[in-house]
Amino acid sequence: MARPAGANAELTRSRILDSASTHFAQLGLGGVSVRDIARGAGVSLGMVHHYFGSKDELYQACVDSMYEELHGMRAELLSRLKGADSVSELIDDAVRVSFHFAREHQTSIRLLMRTVVEHGELGPVQQRALQLPFLEEISGALGDATGRSITELRLATQSVTFLVSRYALSSDHELRVLTGMHKGSFKAVLAEVESHLAGAALSLLDLPRISEQALD
Repeated sequence: MARPAGANAELTRSRILDSASTHFAQLGLGGVSVRDIARGAGVSLGMVHHYFGSKDELYQACVDSMYEELHGMRAELLSRLKGADSVSELIDDAVRVSFHFAREHQTSIRLLMRTVVEHGELGPVQQRALQLPFLEEISGALGDATGRSITELRLATQSVTFLVSRYALSSDHELRVLTGMHKGSFKAVLAEVESHLAGAALSLLDLPRISEQALD
């Protein structure tokens, strides 16, 4: 099929990918038709097939895009491992960075979580490319710094990951309901949730909070 005249290839491809990622994250692969995706992107059915081929190929393109975003977060966290003055500071900072990242990339996080909900685990490729390297690198760094069991640290890291993901996927309304902060700046709501998550992570790892460290 010839490329439609006047089409901005990159913009069109991005619109289709955004629509597909949103639909797959909400309904899963089996609950979405290519026609739904085309309608959401404001393009023809033929345009979707032109850029991505089949629905399965489009889904894989969404997964690949998600990998790129999540690898960016992983690289950011690992770079911060080297600059922290203490383990508590490292964890506090990493959780805050992760929460902000996940809020800004909700579609990718939702797509990842849908895979877990539907299958009880990430796919083999996702495990090898993302989950296992992340757990090994973070728990290894924490193990070197704390002397704690790697198994314990892997489980704690995964628990923190789920906490951050769940709060990051919450609607603005739900976060206001959960915090009881129904009025005022939403930035204050996010700051409260962020501090709670950082504190919960430090508690799971049995590490002192930053404020407690400052008093020692």
